Amino acid sequence: MSESMKMLMVVFNISIEDEVKEIIDKHGAVCFTQWPRLIGRGKSTGPKMDNDVWPGANSAVMIVTTEKQALEIMADIQGLRDEIGSHEGVKAFLLNVEKMTGDI
Repeated sequence: MSESMKMLMVVFNISIEDEVKEIIDKHGAVCFTQWPRLIGRGKSTGPKMDNDVWPGANSAVMIVTTEKQALEIMADIQGLRDEIGSHEGVKAFLLNVEKMTGDI
């Protein structure tokens, strides 16, 4: 790995999946892993436990890509967060990739 690689994890309310995927597609990130249905609790969004008491669920997408592309996607995710506020919930995390097998 000659170029600095990053792992971008985006956790979001399932109601905004299309918007998140549009951002990923806009930046040409063709490889990703998605966890389609997650439960959890956010500071401002409250519990999403996918049940009658706490309805709703989240999803997460993990993308391993170049630092440049990861930062571009992250900036657009922040823009989406700024646009929709905290009521739907979307958060991105950027991590270093020290090693990986294969190519991206």
